[in-house]
Amino acid sequence: MVFLDPRIDIAFKKLFGDITHKNVTISFLNHILERKEGNKIVDLVINDPNNIPETLDAKSSIVDVRCTDQAGFQYIVEMQVSSQKDYGTRALYYSSLAFARQLSKGEKYEKLMPVIFIGILDFALFKNKNYISHHAILDTEIFECEIGRLEFHFIELAKFHKTFEESLTIIDQWIWSLKNAGTAQKVPALLQDPALKDAFEILEQGNWSKVELEAYDRKLDEERSRISQLETAEDKGQARGEQKKALEIAAKLLDVLDVATIAKKTGLTFDQVEELKKHGE
Repeated sequence: MVFLDPRIDIAFKKLFGDITHKNVTISFLNHILERKEGNKIVDLVINDPNNIPETLDAKSSIVDVRCTDQAGFQYIVEMQVSSQKDYGTRALYYSSLAFARQLSKGEKYEKLMPVIFIGILDFALFKNKNYISHHAILDTEIFECEIGRLEFHFIELAKFHKTFEESLTIIDQWIWSLKNAGTAQKVPALLQDPALKDAFEILEQGNWSKVELEAYDRKLDEERSRISQLETAEDKGQARGEQKKALEIAAKLLDVLDVATIAKKTGLTFDQVEELKKHGE
């Protein structure tokens, strides 16, 4: 079996942004948010149908998946692959926009419903070692959440190092699958959540149309190109830093060694040292 990587935009949206298998999204949210009986999401509506990857050239939305549950609570679910140091601020910004735009002119604040942000990150964002964290607005004296209209939940895949055999909870099995499904050879036999089994079926390559696979391959190629560009930029930056250091050392040796010897010791060319000597005269 070949499974597509849920970290890639199109696969992620097909997995969580398609109303035809909303049971997967509902189960994922209930487990990640640790909802108990009586407080579980039992139904939801996908707010933005453009999130469903139906066309080859579908324009990406600002956020990956937005949905609303039976109580009117709004959920923003994002997959972020590239590292962003200000991602927490971005999460706050988009959640605040979603919260504020609920009201039309003249409507009362009491109509505002909670907005819950879930960010799945392929990098480490926070300094602590926890791979899943929950954030809310708390009273700093009593540590109670009395303004409970905004919540933030982050899954940092880079901090998750468990094997599937070590993933004993349903939450851990979800996180393992999000990180490793793209390289899995088969559906793990001990999956505890039926919706997670459905998730693997959705990600199985054989269940995708030719158009969807072409769109997926292009997104995958874009991601690989982006990573390659970043690595190239890092290599160039490192090379510039090494050359700058070599020039600094060479400048200090000009008064005690000849040009050829300095070039040999620093790795610079003869012409580079000569040019440096001219500017120093």
